[in-house]
Amino acid sequence: MIIFLCGEDFFRSGEKVAEIKKKFLEKDPIGSGLSVFDFSDSKIETDSVLGALSTSNLLAPKRLVIIKNIISEGTERAREDMLMFLKKQKWFAEDQDTVAVFWEAGKVKKSDLLHKYFLKNAKNQEFEKLIGAKLSQWVLLRIKKIDEKNSISLTALEKLLAFAGEDMHLLNNEIEKLSAYAGGKTITEEDVELLVRANLGSNIFNTIDAIGANNKKEALALLHRHLEKGEDPFYLLSMFVYQFRNLLKVADFKNQFGADEYAISRESKMHPFVVKKSLAQIRNFSFDKLKNIYQKLGELDTAVKTGKVEIKMGLDKFIVEL
Repeated sequence: MIIFLCGEDFFRSGEKVAEIKKKFLEKDPIGSGLSVFDFSDSKIETDSVLGALSTSNLLAPKRLVIIKNIISEGTERAREDMLMFLKKQKWFAEDQDTVAVFWEAGKVKKSDLLHKYFLKNAKNQEFEKLIGAKLSQWVLLRIKKIDEKNSISLTALEKLLAFAGEDMHLLNNEIEKLSAYAGGKTITEEDVELLVRANLGSNIFNTIDAIGANNKKEALALLHRHLEKGEDPFYLLSMFVYQFRNLLKVADFKNQFGADEYAISRESKMHPFVVKKSLAQIRNFSFDKLKNIYQKLGELDTAVKTGKVEIKMGLDKFIVEL
């Protein structure tokens, strides 16, 4: 049997591979029938892979061969040899005793001949990137999977997605952390503020500090550092909007309560950590400047969503024109 897994969401496709492997090892605990090859390792030899697929194992009548990234990382010769082997061994696609799982960490070219073969002769599953309601549903199911007693408020869910973006590895790590912290209770907005924002927002704080100091060169450098690390520019924009909204709220309450962070936290319903950090940051901003920046972010958000401005260029322009 041949199984082919791929797609932009390589977190979920990778989990599917792990699930198949786990089920196999339940019946073969010592793994005598298991072979794993990853073509990301340049030392992998195609002959070894083909040998694992074609050679029977007296100690393990059932076999599982996991082959990773042969299309994206394997040489042209490796792909040709694999395709030739599969076409010659036509029985292999129907063999129930040997399962070959081909996994690609991402999308693959539709024109690739090996990919075309899998589409016709394998059990295929493409894991598309989850967005919107589908991503929210995945988070809810994930929380319940960890602990049936756990739940999350709508505001906390929205904030979690704003902070973690669509990075499934990062999102899963934060879900596990929040679920452990909640201990069977509802995950609140305050929990997300405390556990997630403290982790993800620290570098954003540095960028805002640079903006407050009118150090545009440093702010741009920090912004591009985020982008070079592969962070979603839409996530960065949402973080800027969220942070400056908080700065405006804290600045407003500061006029009433001074620097009493506990009073501000109580009245604003913001976490003390957020209030404390925000109080330190607003020293570099006048109230009018905060309002002006927040207005510009709102205009940028609208322009991006309506397709009038490309997101990365818009972020650059936002900082340069402050």
